[in-house]
Amino acid sequence: MHTDTAVSYLVASLILCPLALALALLAAPGLRTRNLLVRAGALLTGAGALACAAAGGAGAYYFRGEIHGLETLFLAASLGLAGVMLRYAFKYKRPLAGALALAQAGLTLYFDLACAPGVAADNAFYADKFSLLMALVIGVLGPLICVYALGYMRDFHRHYPRLPDRRNFFFFLLFVFLSAMFGVVFSNHLGHMLFFWEVTTVCSFLLIGHTRTREAVNNAFLALNINLTGGLAFSLALIWLARNSGIVELDKMLALRGAALLPAALLCYAAITKAAQFPFSSWLLGAMVAPTPTSALLHSSTMVKAGVFLVLKMAPVIAGTAVGNAVALIGAGTFLAASIVNITEPNVKKVLAYSTVANLGLIVACGGVGGPAAVWIGLVLIVFHAVSKSLLFLVVGTVENRFYTKDMENYDNLIVKMPVTALLFVAGIAGMFIAPFGVVVSKWAAIEAFLKVPSAFGAALVIMIAYGSAATVFYWSKLLGKILSMRDQPGVEKKREATIGNDEWTAEWAHALLSFAVCAGLPLLSAWLVEPYLLAQYGAPGGLGNFNYGVITMLLFLLVALPALAWALHRRAAYRLSDTYVCGRQMDSHLLVGGAMGSWREITLKNYYLDGFFDSGAILRYSNYFLGAVVAFMLAAGVIWKN
Repeated sequence: MHTDTAVSYLVASLILCPLALALALLAAPGLRTRNLLVRAGALLTGAGALACAAAGGAGAYYFRGEIHGLETLFLAASLGLAGVMLRYAFKYKRPLAGALALAQAGLTLYFDLACAPGVAADNAFYADKFSLLMALVIGVLGPLICVYALGYMRDFHRHYPRLPDRRNFFFFLLFVFLSAMFGVVFSNHLGHMLFFWEVTTVCSFLLIGHTRTREAVNNAFLALNINLTGGLAFSLALIWLARNSGIVELDKMLALRGAALLPAALLCYAAITKAAQFPFSSWLLGAMVAPTPTSALLHSSTMVKAGVFLVLKMAPVIAGTAVGNAVALIGAGTFLAASIVNITEPNVKKVLAYSTVANLGLIVACGGVGGPAAVWIGLVLIVFHAVSKSLLFLVVGTVENRFYTKDMENYDNLIVKMPVTALLFVAGIAGMFIAPFGVVVSKWAAIEAFLKVPSAFGAALVIMIAYGSAATVFYWSKLLGKILSMRDQPGVEKKREATIGNDEWTAEWAHALLSFAVCAGLPLLSAWLVEPYLLAQYGAPGGLGNFNYGVITMLLFLLVALPALAWALHRRAAYRLSDTYVCGRQMDSHLLVGGAMGSWREITLKNYYLDGFFDSGAILRYSNYFLGAVVAFMLAAGVIWKN
């Protein structure tokens, strides 16, 4: 381990450049200047992330970060964040948010005044293979979403002219968020990581409440309250480490292994709230009221990934312990429950949200199980899920801005009405559930890894993942069927696709190409970033093992073949309704068919939501009760077995 000057400068630039661009955007005088700054900022951020990943060698790099007044600056900024939260809590009369913000400020002051002076931090920042992998996800997908937002927000405010135009502030928040995410993944000093963690919480709060409607404000405060409880747990872990072990650095904490079980449990609690695991998932579902770029950036590809990033970081400490088993159960239980509930959901944005919660649950379960095989799955799933889900959110936003709907039932004929958009939609859905695509590969590998967990616990995890995966196939197939259905050809509708701007097309096609590149480069990605990290942590690479490279070839073929098939079907000459025979009396054009004893039955193309089989309210309620108890057990286990 040594310090590399080039990497240190690149890490610093990734944290500081988006922040500088955010400040410039806040003061941008006009539309042209703002668009130029966003595009330039996206290009610089993406190039910086790629350069940083390329510059990183085989080991981990640690940087002292000795800057005069840096700790004072972090303290002042932390108190400033608390002040922002208190201001909004007072303005909207939310005493709980105000109390949590005050508690967070109190713990921050206690740490800085009573704990920090007696603890010396050797290295404030670092860059290892895992953080570089995260930097690629943040630095490539995040800027593309910012570019997409240029066209989306233009159309958004055109559709809602009564809303105040605060796009400068919106883009300011997006770039501040990117800066904070880089800070989270590159901070070795847990106090600094906590500050960046709280910045993401405040940015999420402000972005969810962007429209300032009653629903948006309520959902924004729900997200703030839940994430602030995670921040409090993070602060308690930091204080415990400083007072009991005399350390504040992530690498030294991981070296303690079992002696750091209590702070690891507290950090896992913070991570579970940020990753929207049950019983804390409600904030992510509520966040879907925000403009689509918020959903894509914060709630599919980056912010929620901060939670699973921290869980996977804690894996060496919690693996094989009661805390680790509890974390694995929370993740697997969330995956199963969210997947089943998603069957009953007709709102497409909520379908994407529940899918996000479920897939994050799979990553959390891998972190709880630990070991090189499970952590390998978690790392590659972060990448696969981020690319595919971000693409899906962008495409849904494009459709929503043209048809003013989020209802799955209105997605009929999308392949006819918006053929190119539909092809991009198919590519995103394929990446999520069609074998042998990346997310499916990860699920299959997870089942294999969980089978190696001793006792009946591993079998229980396998059952939850298997049944959850079956539900996943069901709800993605429903949506795919709607998109590819062809019953009519209203040519006038095709004009809607002509209104999509270059910024939106650029972002969406770049995501689609990234899906192809990630699938094609899975062995390279694993050998370059994932396996070296596992070797450093576990002495074993995990990796593809006996994974057949022929499967990769099949994967690439399907990625090209499925959209091509959809396009070929679209090019067929005619689409028209006709009477249909359904093994009974002849069906007429009003979709009625003769039944027994002179009855008539209506035949509908409406999707199956299985409302009569699954009570989503009851599933959510009892899942929250059960997994809430598991969260309490996780924290208790950290206290009881901390030594």
